[in-house]
Amino acid sequence: MNSALENSVVVNSALENSVLERLRPTRLEIDAGSLRTNYRNIRKHVGPNCRVIGIVKGDAYSLGLLAIARILREEGCGMFGVATPEEALALRQDGFQEDILVMGASPRVAAEPLVRSGVICACGDLDYALAMKRASERAGLPARVHVKIDSGMGRTGFLPDEAVSGAPVLRGMGLSVEGAFTHFAASEEPNPDYTLWQFERFMAAVGEMRSAGLELPLLHACNSAAVVHFPHMHLNAVRPGDLFYGLPSGERNRPFPLMPSAAVKTALSAVRVLPPNSGIGYGLRYMTRGVQRIGVMPMGFYDGFARFQRNPEVLVGGRRAPVVGAICMDQTMIDLSQVPDARVDDEVVIIGRQGTEEITAAEIAKRIDSVQTQVMSLFSRRVPRVMI
Repeated sequence: MNSALENSVVVNSALENSVLERLRPTRLEIDAGSLRTNYRNIRKHVGPNCRVIGIVKGDAYSLGLLAIARILREEGCGMFGVATPEEALALRQDGFQEDILVMGASPRVAAEPLVRSGVICACGDLDYALAMKRASERAGLPARVHVKIDSGMGRTGFLPDEAVSGAPVLRGMGLSVEGAFTHFAASEEPNPDYTLWQFERFMAAVGEMRSAGLELPLLHACNSAAVVHFPHMHLNAVRPGDLFYGLPSGERNRPFPLMPSAAVKTALSAVRVLPPNSGIGYGLRYMTRGVQRIGVMPMGFYDGFARFQRNPEVLVGGRRAPVVGAICMDQTMIDLSQVPDARVDDEVVIIGRQGTEEITAAEIAKRIDSVQTQVMSLFSRRVPRVMI
């Protein structure tokens, strides 16, 4: 296991007794009940004949690979999707015997350890197929693959005509070709045309590959938005990521509620009363207009509260409090003018609900011109993950 994943496992294990939570108020709370509800709603939506692949890539969207995979397994999930060989092997080393698919392009050197661990690999070119074949011969074990078809994402995989022409070669290699998949580039967009075109290209290629002798029993194309918008594309497996984690990704008319699964919180470490024209923070980007109450929260850009946000706010006492001055590495200053009763140790919400107010990952994503999944990935391992 690489050092990053080892640290992730160690931190998640240590946090089970909430020791770190008592030492520092900054934390990322994970709502296990919401995760379970989201999975069950997805499971019901796609029906009994469609497999739900639990997407736990990126350290389970920064919530903790092993902890989240265990919840999915308890809910009956029998297949997991990861991005890298290291993530797959971490699951195996933790005792997961379920099917695991590495969805990204793996280096050739990873072929043999993945074969020996019974991990399914995305195969998007004949060179990697050859590496899998050789690894299979050395290990004396089957090389399990899903053919990755690039139907219009432009990232990895066989182009449709390459997949068709390569099908006889793949069949002759003796690989255990267990399925095929593609990834949609615009399924969250209002205009469905590009997604429909991608799906048609994918299914046409699959049909011709099957005619060439590849059975391809498991087919999957739908990410979260497509699970909602395009039920006829569910095929016999889907790959919901954002949906499971309670992160809406452009879904319209969702047929089931989506439960937020994570909140990021801290507490005021200091409350200051500063005179007029006092400089605050590096670069003196903010000067007090008059006498102002300034709160300090023990969380900064190293923790994941990005310095490059536009007009960041947090919640204190059920009200929005704007950040003043530059966000520091370990601390952030906020204006408490609208929260005159705020005191040291009062809760500060970065993501989540407090009273009638709520700040979502989607709101922060707009502040940084990005997506919610990047927002979650910003929170470093110094922010304890606490399961509730």
